[in-house]
Amino acid sequence: MLFLKKWNRAADHEEDRQKNQMEDSFAAQVEVAADQLKGVIEQMKLTAVSLDERSSSSKKSTFQLLEHIEQTAQDTNNVSEKMRKIEEAAVKITASSQEIHSSSILFYEQLVKSKTQLQKIQEETEQLRQNHLKILDQMDRLVSFSKQMDHILSSIGAISQKTKILALNANIESARAGIHGKSFSVVANEIGNLANQTHDAVEETHQILSSIQSEIEFSTKMVKSENDQMKKNVAELLSLIDVIHSFQTSLGKITSMVSDSKDAVELQCDHVQEITTVLKQISDMAHENKTYALRVSEDMDKQHQHIEEMIAISETLDQTSKELQTLVKRDQLQQITEIDLAKINEMKEKVMNLLSQFPLYELDADVHKKALDQFFEENEHIEAIWSNRLDGTFVYSNPPAGLINAKARPWFIEASKNKIFISSIYTSAVTKKPCITISFPIHKNGDIVGVIGVDLIVK
Repeated sequence: MLFLKKWNRAADHEEDRQKNQMEDSFAAQVEVAADQLKGVIEQMKLTAVSLDERSSSSKKSTFQLLEHIEQTAQDTNNVSEKMRKIEEAAVKITASSQEIHSSSILFYEQLVKSKTQLQKIQEETEQLRQNHLKILDQMDRLVSFSKQMDHILSSIGAISQKTKILALNANIESARAGIHGKSFSVVANEIGNLANQTHDAVEETHQILSSIQSEIEFSTKMVKSENDQMKKNVAELLSLIDVIHSFQTSLGKITSMVSDSKDAVELQCDHVQEITTVLKQISDMAHENKTYALRVSEDMDKQHQHIEEMIAISETLDQTSKELQTLVKRDQLQQITEIDLAKINEMKEKVMNLLSQFPLYELDADVHKKALDQFFEENEHIEAIWSNRLDGTFVYSNPPAGLINAKARPWFIEASKNKIFISSIYTSAVTKKPCITISFPIHKNGDIVGVIGVDLIVK
């Protein structure tokens, strides 16, 4: 009977022990779950706050975009109106250019015709001048002939004078001869009369020749004067033809330039029409974008409302998680023995040496893996070691981290403030066992660039 009682007491003791272990395990699991829930809530809260900030920024940007769209639509309409005026001006310029081009071509043709006529006049004038030169040459010959005739008349006059003297001598001799020389006297008188008539005819002919010579000389002067004038006229015509030719060349260039300008204006008019069409499309798209921006703004308002609801829910969950952790820790503190402070101080020294031996400030994942794995193998009193960047993300963790981001964790917050943080006893999210976290800032040239932490085993 006594043995049975002892056996019953032993069985009860074993049952109590198993029950306590189950309670401890359940409490640890609850604490881990609560801790993980807290981490998720903190991350969700950070995400919600960041999303809220981005939503507010997006809403502000949407309003600015809406203003820009309205301004773009207004500017597009203004530019479209100006382009329409430019198009009207281009059409007018095209019409004017076409008219100028047509007038230039007509004037060019008239100029070519005038030049041809002037060249013909110049050729005819030159021919007339050549004819005048021939007339002058003939007049010079007439003068020469008249001089020869005058010389001949002088010879005839001299012969007539001698004949007259001979007739006078014959009359004298016939008078001396008496009746026998009477018939000879008649002949001598006739010869004398003929000599007188010849002399009179020579004098009259000489006067006529003198008149002819005077008229020829006067005509020669007039023809020479006209010839000189025609020579000047021919020179002036040639000069005028050269000027007209130069003007014709310039007019040809101007006509070509006007034609090119007309083509360019027509091309510009086409481009302006294309730009006007594109501007209209831009204006239509701006109005459509305005509608879309208004919809986005409305969606942002709804999203902002949902984010506020999510933040309120996360705060409620956070409060519940804190209360759950408080209950679990209160029960744990009643069971856990004293903590060995010497182990904590020893671990602090080791981590400080680790920071001085390795360039962890470079935040290189390979360097961190090598250094932290070696430290983990050399120290049996730690159950986890990790490092973080200042944005809360993990550089490396052994074992792998149970959190996505540590930015909201107390050990991260304090270490990022340039403090060495020592936590109270809690259940590890990695090993599900009681532990203490020690965290340190990582420095580079006096600035904090990251955080390193270890979990100490609590027995």
